Amino acid sequence: MKGKQRGALTGYRVLDLADSRGAYCAKLMADLGADVIKIEGPEGDPGRRIPPFAGDASHIEKSLYFLHRNANKRGITLDLQTGEGSATLQSLVKTADILVENSQPGYMVGLGLGYPVLKEINPGLVMASITEFGQSGPYRDYKGSNLVDFALSGVMITSGFPGKTPCMMPGTPAYDATSLVVAISILAALYNRATSGRGQYVDISVYEASRIGLYPWPVPNYSYNLNPGWGSPTTETRLGALAYPIYPCKDGFIRVVALTPRQWDALVRVLGSPEVLLMPEWREFLYRLGNADDLYALMIEFTTKYTMLELFEAGHREGVPIGPILDIKGFIDNPQTKAREFFVEVNHAIAGKALYAGPPYKWSMTPAVIQRPAPCLGEHNEEVMREERVSPSTDQVVKVSGKKAERLPLEGIRVLSFGTGAAVPDCCKILGELGADVIKIESKENPDFMRTIGLDINNIAGFNESNRNKRSFGVNLKKDGGREIVKRLIKMSDILAENFRGGVVNYPPASWGAS
Repeated sequence: MKGKQRGALTGYRVLDLADSRGAYCAKLMADLGADVIKIEGPEGDPGRRIPPFAGDASHIEKSLYFLHRNANKRGITLDLQTGEGSATLQSLVKTADILVENSQPGYMVGLGLGYPVLKEINPGLVMASITEFGQSGPYRDYKGSNLVDFALSGVMITSGFPGKTPCMMPGTPAYDATSLVVAISILAALYNRATSGRGQYVDISVYEASRIGLYPWPVPNYSYNLNPGWGSPTTETRLGALAYPIYPCKDGFIRVVALTPRQWDALVRVLGSPEVLLMPEWREFLYRLGNADDLYALMIEFTTKYTMLELFEAGHREGVPIGPILDIKGFIDNPQTKAREFFVEVNHAIAGKALYAGPPYKWSMTPAVIQRPAPCLGEHNEEVMREERVSPSTDQVVKVSGKKAERLPLEGIRVLSFGTGAAVPDCCKILGELGADVIKIESKENPDFMRTIGLDINNIAGFNESNRNKRSFGVNLKKDGGREIVKRLIKMSDILAENFRGGVVNYPPASWGAS
């Protein structure tokens, strides 16, 4: 493990009262440097009993599920149902910036620890409550689970083989996707606190967040009644060999994303330009969808001639995304994984040494790292109770209390989005919803390929879903004049987001004219 480093959230304190529904949320903040104090009841977090276990020995300190989601945290035990436990939590709230909990609706209020009480103790506190269905609504008191939320979100119908029963994804995808949504909400509330001087209460429903966090694109299909101009609604189903087919090859399987004519032409070149695939109709995405079964039968005649690596490297060379489908060992041993130093060795006092999945992002100024293993039950009780700390929120409230606060969290922030497809467009959609001025950069010669999946470039449900709350700016980056215009826009902006292939964008400030 690396030595102590300053992360983006160094100096912030998080009180983590969550179990599996929110454990990953607090871990994301711990990876960024926050001091996360995991607060468990005397019997421990139920996540400690989730298999598998290190060494295949059932033990509350050896759950791999718990060890991963609670690395980088300190841990204490409190019985919140006692007067002493309640008083201790309130004392800790005075020093905290964030509190995350996932008890049943009304539970914290019943203990005298609801947000109205805690914000009187610390007006700058950002409190997030994660429940299965939210704090209000007819399902408020219903019980749920990762499986129930995954199914109810509508995502399960798209998972599995066509014609067979839906599949549950491995792990806890509904809870982990929710944790990511909660973390984004908390960071936005913290940013807003610097202006308003006040904390906020964040009410998160796993039922809703899992849909948004896992697969939001089909949502526009249900807006047909409100927007008849969008065309007929479609039924969600498992896509099979349609948009993102999986093909067998010599030593495994690959997944191909060839949506645009340019990508299709590149795929044909990868396969040696066989005559049967040169038929002009194949270049049309909708034609390929309508004849997917026939195309699949043709494709495997050629993909099975190559290895996963050969196809992957040829796809990179020709310009079509082709991904080898790796098993766990293949991912760990992959040269890309090793070059990025994704896995980090962590030594736990009881579970022992192991490689842990590290943060999936690298920051140039404030690194995200794993600096400590998950805490043993009650490991830091004495250490935390001895500490004295003044929360940054105290100073912020004093300095800016009374200033104008009724604004969206990211109002005043400008974002230039060069993203296409899903990753950056969906990221910038969230920034736009939080108030940022997002400008999407495109050109007629090279539009976002999501616009091309249909007959009308301005009436594509998936594109419209991922690019709402944005303005559009057309410029040709292949021309000197276009690049000069973009350099001027960069000087006027706060964030640049792109998801081109590595090396397409050159980041040194001098080359972009950035200040």
